[in-house]
Amino acid sequence: MPQHLYRGWYQVGFEREIRDKVTPLRIGNLRLLLVKQENEFGAYNATCPHRGAHLAFGGTLDRGAIICPFHGYRIGLGSDSDCQFKTPRYRTLAVGGLLFVLLSERHENGLTRLLEELNATHYLVPGFTMTAQAPAELVVENGFDPAHFQSVHRLKRRPNLKLSPGDSGELHLSGTFYAEAFETAWHNGAVQDAGTEMQFLAQVISPNVCVSRLGENTVISGSTPNGDGSCTIRVSVAAPATEDGSPPSQQAIRALLRDSKLAYEQDLVIWENRIHDAPNRLTPEDDLILAFQKFCMRFEDEKSAANEAHATCSVR
Repeated sequence: MPQHLYRGWYQVGFEREIRDKVTPLRIGNLRLLLVKQENEFGAYNATCPHRGAHLAFGGTLDRGAIICPFHGYRIGLGSDSDCQFKTPRYRTLAVGGLLFVLLSERHENGLTRLLEELNATHYLVPGFTMTAQAPAELVVENGFDPAHFQSVHRLKRRPNLKLSPGDSGELHLSGTFYAEAFETAWHNGAVQDAGTEMQFLAQVISPNVCVSRLGENTVISGSTPNGDGSCTIRVSVAAPATEDGSPPSQQAIRALLRDSKLAYEQDLVIWENRIHDAPNRLTPEDDLILAFQKFCMRFEDEKSAANEAHATCSVR
């Protein structure tokens, strides 16, 4: 199954998973190495510009460079290095235990400010990881399909959703859900007050990263292609403090993560048994899906996935 390599943000892991100074990562066919120095992270193209070795497997750090395990050349980390060979750096974002990598600066789209502000006002909790045999962009696209909420997730009422542009290049999907569909610790008395409306706002940063607010709680979801037709889904939550300023209860955190995971498990039954390259016959009700697919095209404006997978800085 072919996979797109869009030029935006990807969540590549959780900080708790990174134990070594050099860690191999992958975004589709793009091989990366993640460098951890104290509490800072840097992501670089992992392909050696000399003979194509993977720098994260056997490479060792040495004063702003990594020693190639194949021939021992010093490979400068970043395009401003003085080394004969060098490999490009990608912007990284580490916030609240989550790790993101950006493949093109023109598509930053406000994620850094959004998550830093959220981390300052909420308790951000790294969540769970799932693997799906499906295109990565389908995970975010799913939220643009209002009809599936009734058939797949058994909501009694279809949410009313609409699109609007964000201030930083992102796409906003907003609307109303109803409390009867969310009978959890996050909405006490949902059954007694089933008509209560819950405002929803999804800030779609890239084809692969979405920050969704439902009521007072936030879900951060990322889907990253693995290069083999599958993708890795990572989901985290952010919740405000209680009225007395104390952290939200562990029961409430577990409930939100549990319900988020259940929703993805319901989706997986469809995603993993769908023919992804089958011809589509979309209807006027699928206008939000078409809008998302058009949004994705903005992230294909530079190098192709094949070229990027082998791109390295040239020799001086």
